[in-house]
Amino acid sequence: MNPIDLDKVLRETGKELRREVPVIIRRRQDEVYAALAELPMQTRTKQKHRFKKARKFMGATAAAAIIGVMSSAFVSPIMAESLKNIPLVGSIFKLASDLGLRTAEERGLVTEPNASVTHEGVTIRIPQVVYDGSRLSLAVKREGSGLIGGISDYEVVQEGENIKQIYQRGAITDIEMFVDGTSLYDYSGGKRPGLMGNPTSDPNAFLYQLTDYSYQGEGALTMPDQFLLTAKITLEGIEEPFIIDLPVRKSTDHIVVPSGETREWGGLKLTLEQLKLTPITTDLIVNIEQSSQSKEIDPQNLLYEVWDDRGRVLGLVAGMGVYNKDGQYQMEMMFDRFEETPDNIILKPFLPVFQDPTANSGLFAVDSNGEIVKKYLKDLEITIPVESASLEKLYDIHHN
Repeated sequence: MNPIDLDKVLRETGKELRREVPVIIRRRQDEVYAALAELPMQTRTKQKHRFKKARKFMGATAAAAIIGVMSSAFVSPIMAESLKNIPLVGSIFKLASDLGLRTAEERGLVTEPNASVTHEGVTIRIPQVVYDGSRLSLAVKREGSGLIGGISDYEVVQEGENIKQIYQRGAITDIEMFVDGTSLYDYSGGKRPGLMGNPTSDPNAFLYQLTDYSYQGEGALTMPDQFLLTAKITLEGIEEPFIIDLPVRKSTDHIVVPSGETREWGGLKLTLEQLKLTPITTDLIVNIEQSSQSKEIDPQNLLYEVWDDRGRVLGLVAGMGVYNKDGQYQMEMMFDRFEETPDNIILKPFLPVFQDPTANSGLFAVDSNGEIVKKYLKDLEITIPVESASLEKLYDIHHN
């Protein structure tokens, strides 16, 4: 399953977003900022200059995953499978099959604020947070009596052309995030971090993830190395929203690998603009220029896989694609980390096969295993050599 465009979901359901910034957030902001100084942060940044060539990469969709109501239906592809058998929110990062989050737990990169707010006998708790400069993951736990159904459950009812979402008491009906007091809903610049939600097997637990797309440029709302994150969570049947302040610091180093390597096929010119590696996330930016001969190929239909040189495919975390002012299509994709340090990282673009090939849109064709049928574009593959010593030091994982 691909990441969900939550803004689109909100538009289709006709939901109106509340835009008033609670006064309580500003009132408490200075007090909470003081806690930032007590959080650990690594600031060493390593730069590598020019890596060459190309070949494999992991399935991404050009989804603009932003803000919205979260439910068990809104699942990023790597988290849906990884959280099936996790009984306790406090152990989500440690037990997830997302190797990046598991690594964060093992290396002590996770902050455990255990911040909570209680209204009408119901408590919302945030027990764990981790931020590596690319993505921020936080767990949300619900406690209390008189709760019906799961924290992310709702029923969709269609009445003629209208679609309604029906929530039981205690279910999340709205989630709004603030970065240093600025709402992701209301940011006037338009470009902002993405927010996704992922359910767990615990009906009272949910995992949120903010992704900071670095290519958005001037005027974008970004997550700096340290900031105040405020979560405003509204539950059905509880009048007052739950407002929780969390001082956040980046807890990892990173390596930036500028590339500029290009490949051409079918009137498309693909450029790998940047590769950024943290102990948690593999972050890539690609740029696509389209000539007049390629008008029948929509750059938004071009998807990607990331592989290591042992044939292992990275799990997709999030992705966003936009057209820039020059008409070029830029896409940033975040994947899991590598299990072991590879000698080469391989970007492998492909086109999904549609059930109706003549329409070149609509539903994807799937194989007997339920996987998307793919047309790999070998001429666009890019292989990136890796300086193993630097990456091994960055990962710094000692196996027993």
